[in-house]
Amino acid sequence: MTDISQISRKGASQFRRAIIDPVNITMLLLLAVLAYLVIWPFVQLLIETLTWGQGDRRISRQAVPGEFTWFHWLQATTGPLSSKMLYGPLVNTLKTGVAATILVLVAGGVLAWCVVRSDMPGKRWLQPVLTLPYIVPSFAIALAWETVFRSPKVGGQPGIYEAFLGVAPPEWLSYGAFPISITLAIHYFPFAYLLVAGALATIDSQMEESALISGAGRLMTLRRITFPVVAPAFVAALILTFGKTIGQFALPFLLGAPTQFHTVATMVYANLTLGLDSLAFVLAIVLIGMSLISIYLSNRFVGNKSRRFETISGKGFRSRVIALGGWRWPIFLAVAFFAFMVGIVPLILLAVQSVMLIDGFYGLENLTPHFWTGRSNPEIAFGEPGVLHNNIILGATWNTLKLAFISAIIASVIGLVIAYITVRRAHNPLARALDQIAFIPFLFPTIAFGAMYLTLFAEPVGPIPALYGTFALLVLISVVSRLPYSVKTGVTAITQIGQELEEAAELAGASWTMRFRRIIMPLASSGVLSGMMVSFVGVMRELSLIILLITPSTRVLMTVGFGYAEEGLAQLSNALVLIVAVLTIIGELILMWIGKGKMARLREKQS
Repeated sequence: MTDISQISRKGASQFRRAIIDPVNITMLLLLAVLAYLVIWPFVQLLIETLTWGQGDRRISRQAVPGEFTWFHWLQATTGPLSSKMLYGPLVNTLKTGVAATILVLVAGGVLAWCVVRSDMPGKRWLQPVLTLPYIVPSFAIALAWETVFRSPKVGGQPGIYEAFLGVAPPEWLSYGAFPISITLAIHYFPFAYLLVAGALATIDSQMEESALISGAGRLMTLRRITFPVVAPAFVAALILTFGKTIGQFALPFLLGAPTQFHTVATMVYANLTLGLDSLAFVLAIVLIGMSLISIYLSNRFVGNKSRRFETISGKGFRSRVIALGGWRWPIFLAVAFFAFMVGIVPLILLAVQSVMLIDGFYGLENLTPHFWTGRSNPEIAFGEPGVLHNNIILGATWNTLKLAFISAIIASVIGLVIAYITVRRAHNPLARALDQIAFIPFLFPTIAFGAMYLTLFAEPVGPIPALYGTFALLVLISVVSRLPYSVKTGVTAITQIGQELEEAAELAGASWTMRFRRIIMPLASSGVLSGMMVSFVGVMRELSLIILLITPSTRVLMTVGFGYAEEGLAQLSNALVLIVAVLTIIGELILMWIGKGKMARLREKQS
C-alpha cells in the first residue's frame, strides 16, 4: 500500500508540475488562439456557404437567414451563371498556372545550372539581380507589362509598343492568358531558381566523374545521376509554384479584368464587390482546395523521394564546375540581358511612367515631377496632388510602415516562442500540433485567407468585437500569415542554442520567462532579426491578403496604388508601387547583410 500511495503522490506531483509549467501553459494558450485564428476562419467560411445570409433575400424568395441551404454551391456549380462564375475562371486559372509553371521550371533550371555548375563570369552580381522579380511586388511587373503593351482598344492611352512602332499590339499580347502567364513566370522563376540551385550545389562531382570514367556519355550521366538528384527540387518548384500562381490576384486582375478574363482569385474579389458574398466564399473554398491538393502532392512526391538521392555524407565532397569554353561570354551576355530585362527594366518603366504628364506620350517635353512634388491641379489627374503633397498617400505610407513594423515584431516574437516549444518539446504531440497549425496559413491563397477573416470579424462574437475596418485586423492577419516564416527562422536559431545555459539558470532559480528573455532571445537575436526583416518585406508588398479588409482609414500603399490603377491614374499608381519596390529591395539588402554577418560568425566558430 505504501508503494502504491507513493506512486500516486509522485504521479499527482508530476501532474501538478505539468499543469503549472509555464511552457505548457504558453503552448496551450497558443494552441487555443491559433486554432481560433487559423482553423475556425475556414470553418466559418464553410458555414457561410451553407447557410442563408441577409443579402440572399434579394436573390431568392426561399431565403431564411441562418437556415441551412445548398443554394450557393448549386448556383456556383450548376446555376445559369456557373460557366462564367466558376468553370470559365477555373479553366483560366489552370491554363495560366500550368503555362507559368512550365516557364518557371525552364527558366529557373537553366539559370541555376549556369550560375552553379558552369564557369560563367559575373555570378556574384547576377545572382541578386535574378532574384529581384520575386522581391518586388508582383503588381510592379504587371504595371510594367501594361506600360509597354497597353492597348487603346481596351481604353486609355497607347503603350510604349504602339508609341514607337506605330501599330497597336494584338489584344492577346496586351491582356488575357498570355501576358498573365508570362508575368507570373517572371515573378516566380527566382523561386524555382533558388530551389534548383540549392540542389545542384549538393551534387558530388565524384559521382559524375566516376560515371564518365566507366564509359557513360554526358547525356546518360545527366539522365541517370544529375537529374535524379535535382528531381525533388524540380518537383517541389513545380507544385509549389503552381500553388502560388493559382492564388495570385494582382497580376490576373490588372492584365485580365479589362477583357473580362477572370481567374478564380479575381472572381472572389469581383463577387465581393458586387455583394455576392456567399458565392465569393464558395470560390474561395475552391481556391483553398486547389492549393491544399498542390501542397499534398508536394509532400507526397518530394517527401518520399528526397532521401533516395542523398549525396552529402561524412566523406569528402567536391562540386565540379563545367568549363563553357568559347560559350562562356555569350552565355554570360544572354543571362545578363535576361536579368536586366526582368529585374531592372520593370523598375525603370515604373520610374518613367511616374514622371509623364500625359500618359502614352513618350517625349522629353512630356516629363514632369508633378506626380511626385506637385500640388492639386484640377487639370491633372482629376486634381490628385503628387506623392509629397497627397494626404491619402502620406497616410497610406505611415499605415504601411506601421503595419509592417508592428506585424514583423509580433510575428517574430510569437514565431520564436513557437519555435522554442517545437524544438524543446519535440516529442510532445501538442507541440507538434502547434507547429503544424502555425504552418497552415502558408497553405491558404492570400485572397482566400482575407475572405476567411472577412467572415470571422465582420460581426461581434461574444467578447470578441467586430474588427472589420480597424487597423488591428490588418495587424492580426499579417501576423498570422507571416508565422510560417518566422517559426522557420526561429527553429533554425533555437536548434543552435544548447540547453546547458538554461539548465544552469534554472538551478540558479531563474523563472522560464526570465530564462527566455535573458538567454534565449539574446542568443537567437540574429535569427529573430532575420525573421523580422522577412516579415517586414512580406507585409510591405502585400496586396491580395488585405485588399478585402481595407477601409478608407486603413489604406496602405499597395491598396492605394491598386485603386489608382483601377481609376486610370497610371502615373500615381506606378509611383506608389515603385516606392514599395524600393523599400522591399532595401529590406532584402539588410537581410543579405545580416546573412553575411551570420556566415562570418559561423566561420569564426569553425576556425
